[in-house]
Amino acid sequence: MKKLECIIFNVEHGFCAFIKSPNDYGMMIDCGGRDSFSPIKWVRQHYNYGYGNIQYHEGRRIAEMIITHLHVDHFSDIGSFINKEDKPKILLRDKKTLKFIDEKINEEKEESTQQKILKQFKKFQSIYSLDVENQVDWGFDFYKHCQISYKDAESISKERDKIINNRSFMIGIKYAGNKILIPGDIETEGWEKAFNSSIMRDILEGTNFFVTSHHGRKSGCNSNMLRYTGIPYIYIISARARDDGTFYSFYSNPENSAGYLVYGDNEPSRTISTKKRNQSIKIVIDELGRSAIVPIPTPDNLTKNQQKLTQKRTKKIVSEWY
Repeated sequence: MKKLECIIFNVEHGFCAFIKSPNDYGMMIDCGGRDSFSPIKWVRQHYNYGYGNIQYHEGRRIAEMIITHLHVDHFSDIGSFINKEDKPKILLRDKKTLKFIDEKINEEKEESTQQKILKQFKKFQSIYSLDVENQVDWGFDFYKHCQISYKDAESISKERDKIINNRSFMIGIKYAGNKILIPGDIETEGWEKAFNSSIMRDILEGTNFFVTSHHGRKSGCNSNMLRYTGIPYIYIISARARDDGTFYSFYSNPENSAGYLVYGDNEPSRTISTKKRNQSIKIVIDELGRSAIVPIPTPDNLTKNQQKLTQKRTKKIVSEWY
């Protein structure tokens, strides 16, 4: 039986999701990691053509990767791609804000860990310079991504980080009557601009599984979005309730979600957080429209030496720039 699998990884502050489509092709949305865990390495270990659980696209395990926006917590695991088979065939990123990476690199007089990973990502993305020839036959009923214009983002704020957040790709994927929405880190004012776009409204319409913007912080919430999404089953959050600015009061309000029975629970939940359970979250939708949310363990998978490298590579960066 065909099914969609979507894993929202527990990567601390950052974000990373992996989707196996109904036609068994792989998609990665962002590639943030945590100090002791690499989602790219996890995907490499669990989704292999030889095991029959994934279909490679032109020799690549990941047919497409979307970087929702150019903040380091959303691509801090980029260094874990080790060979051609690992690297995505298609890379989507916001080319108009790549200039900010250069700005950030040039602000440092001496080479820092931040510079190193920014340079690494800049080099990584530069090889994706050709137009896509062969589209992927995902098997979705609906798949669109869109972002607000640079002009609109700049009209909200000329602050660099706000422009980057508001230029997030908003992604909607629907299969068998169930839609997953992943909106990056778009902020409150950015949502208002998005509502003006018919493509954005198509992406929002009929959302069931809502991955919250900006990890669930208040800055990523706009109460008007429910006019366009409808009332979702559940909100997926990557911040703790006690984290500063986390907007649980909105997401947990009974008026704002239908509630969903997570596997292993006794009562429906309106929110589920990778932080609270310290586990990753797997959404499964089969071709009959049956769905499930299953918390899954994604234990540390980096050696001590790899962890040291990852900590050096990401700790300072993530704390200073997002």
